[in-house]
Amino acid sequence: MDVLKTTGILIGILASACVPDVDVDESLLGAPRLLAVRAEPSEAAPGDTVRFVGLYADASGAIDEAPLDWAFCIARKPLAELGPVARACLEVENDALVPIGVGLDVSGAIPRDACRLFGPEPPPSEGGEPAGRPVDPDVTGGYAQPLRVLDPSEGVTSLVETRLACGLFGATQQQSVEYTQRYRRNASPTVEALEITRDDGTTETLGDEAIAVRAGEVLTVRVRWPECALEDTCGDALCGIDETRASCAADCTTIGAGCGGAERYLRFDLATRTLVPERESIRVAWYVSGGTLESERTGVADDDTTSASENVLTAPDEPGELTLVVVLRDARGGAAWSQARLRVEP
Repeated sequence: MDVLKTTGILIGILASACVPDVDVDESLLGAPRLLAVRAEPSEAAPGDTVRFVGLYADASGAIDEAPLDWAFCIARKPLAELGPVARACLEVENDALVPIGVGLDVSGAIPRDACRLFGPEPPPSEGGEPAGRPVDPDVTGGYAQPLRVLDPSEGVTSLVETRLACGLFGATQQQSVEYTQRYRRNASPTVEALEITRDDGTTETLGDEAIAVRAGEVLTVRVRWPECALEDTCGDALCGIDETRASCAADCTTIGAGCGGAERYLRFDLATRTLVPERESIRVAWYVSGGTLESERTGVADDDTTSASENVLTAPDEPGELTLVVVLRDARGGAAWSQARLRVEP
């Protein structure tokens, strides 16, 4: 899940006026902040219980505890309002916010009317006015339930979204049936390995123990995730979009957790009114407590079969411990992360 942050006390009033500071290096870890949120499951239907886990980190890496206050927002954005969500979603407290819990690990049931408020179903009418139009799907054909995450200790409100499992808008009955049979809900990506490659070509896998690097050393840093099959194969324990219980009972009798990389999925194309097979892109966000990164964001496109992404890290000139945090996000909103430590020596 992407995290959109708004700082300040008068969040509800100032949110639409906030302008990002282009001079701020978002990849540099400093004061504690929410970097990412993982939803388990990463795609859920109204009424399903979802666990939300936050990655809250500072220069030392992930922090185990934080007083984050979580809530579902059930306010549709008025047409006259600017911004990605209703202004009410960014407030500290109001009737549009349904409390979930406090901490870094909370669970709550997706609001029952989520697909009417934020999905393809006709929304409820308000104030005697005719019902509005359904929400347009995102580029993957999906919909999202917004959440407000308040960090009272830092005076920051974050907006995150969790993917909704809804039906289709504009499809025929036959297409809706086919979609139900073939669509597989998203599985979050997983980090398979973090690596560094030195100038001499030596590659080392980062783990629990800090690896020594020289002050000012230029390193290629790499994150790997699992490879997902480009075609469905019966017997691989994954029920793909081209497999059914009839064609491959071994894979589809009990649909498993999916693949932890770039998955294939089915999308309903509104322009052509057809069901289209797609493949997820993977985005990578990089964070470090010192030194410099060549890029804050990297990744691979949906047509790139590479299961890794690279960046260039220049170690700081001063000795000390360096924290590296990497966040993976797939095109359908799944997230995963990993961290490692480097020991900078003279």
